[in-house]
Amino acid sequence: MRDVTFDSETLRVLLHVLAVCVWVGGQIVVGAIVPALRRTHPEALPGIAKAFGRIAWPFFGIAVVTGIWNMVSLPGTSSSWNALLGIKMLLVALSGACAWLHQTTEKASIRGASAGVALLASLAALVMGVMLAG
Repeated sequence: MRDVTFDSETLRVLLHVLAVCVWVGGQIVVGAIVPALRRTHPEALPGIAKAFGRIAWPFFGIAVVTGIWNMVSLPGTSSSWNALLGIKMLLVALSGACAWLHQTTEKASIRGASAGVALLASLAALVMGVMLAG
């Protein structure tokens, strides 16, 4: 029988889910408003991008740290579970690398492609996280 408690496991999962919500949800929201801003207030884009980065990157870090905390807190897992976890970790790394590339490049074509890959990798990692949570 399961009981209801607020313990370190609850805190760990809460922080992880919150961090993932900010990272993935933020990418979706910013990606959705950029075209409208580009048409109406293009001068606002650099400031909005910097403000988003100040929030998104710390939450990405929290997601990674709590993800590691989740991994070390688990009892035994199957080989298929471990394989899916490995793929998820690669997708998280790809998401972060592409987001960093998006933020640091000057080429518009690379910015667009890297943002798209970052979001797709984030969404795929999110799906796999839900699958791993069972």
